Amino acid sequence: MRQRPQLLEGLAMPNRVEFPIGGYGDHETEFKTLFDSLDSGSQNLIFDEVVTPAASAEAATAGQFCVVVILGHSDRVDTPGLTSEQRRADELTASTSRAESTKDWLFDQIAELVLAAGGVVPADIASLQKVSLVTAPCGSADLIHLTPSSPAERAENRRVQFFVETF
Repeated sequence: MRQRPQLLEGLAMPNRVEFPIGGYGDHETEFKTLFDSLDSGSQNLIFDEVVTPAASAEAATAGQFCVVVILGHSDRVDTPGLTSEQRRADELTASTSRAESTKDWLFDQIAELVLAAGGVVPADIASLQKVSLVTAPCGSADLIHLTPSSPAERAENRRVQFFVETF
């Protein structure tokens, strides 16, 4: 086993979290709507693993940072009569909207917690000092179910995925 260099002793190591949140309806893209439909356990998981670490980093006086990468996913569009380019464009639009909606929702949650902690609320996402929120649309490039056999499997393909790193 490799040992940590003495220079790094006493420094906090990064904490990484990764998980998907699926269940969007066909052409639904608003994260708040999806969040409100989730059970309390899933809602608490999102707050514990994503919102709270980001808000804690932003409200901290020094030494804490957080990066949240939000991947937006869509199901494969199988609408008859569309060209493959039109299908890909529809998939990319949906996944972009899901990721951006999630980023906006997350910023609002961070701002609320920073305000509640007595901190200075950033004016907008670009004004965050210790948190980076990054989005990436994936279209249907990373399907959970390659050939979905039910509406439930299609809903699992339509998701956002969080990658959170605190350091």
